Amino acid sequence: MATVTLLQQRTREMHLRNDIKKQGQLQLKSNFNFNVKYAANNQNCVATLYQSFEDKSGAEEFSASVTLEGVFSCQGVADDEDKKAVHLQAYEALFPYLQSVVGQLFSSTGFPGFMVKKIPLDEGRVVVSQKKRENDPPTLPIV
Repeated sequence: MATVTLLQQRTREMHLRNDIKKQGQLQLKSNFNFNVKYAANNQNCVATLYQSFEDKSGAEEFSASVTLEGVFSCQGVADDEDKKAVHLQAYEALFPYLQSVVGQLFSSTGFPGFMVKKIPLDEGRVVVSQKKRENDPPTLPIV
């Protein structure tokens, strides 16, 4: 059975725009992306979790986005099914950090108590691709 251990996490990017001029309700829509890249030996991986928020009305008065990155050690990764399990475990480990960072960001802009809803993931939604595309940027070494 594949398992992961979070070694390090960091907020890689954070963007915020708050030009709201009047009081009222704000309805937000959200985008979400999560991916995992493995070292050649499958003993380490880097997971990237991205979440963005913007006004549903299309007005550009408010938008926010956060990108988190986690470095993990992996044990027992032998095939794509193991990678799916790692994917789910890495998401579970990183999500609380995303929730905390987004909560702090929103609180600093006058929206205290904002809570990110966890997107339920299951193995059926996880896509493992081992094909290296020609234009992919070089990967960073994992330390």
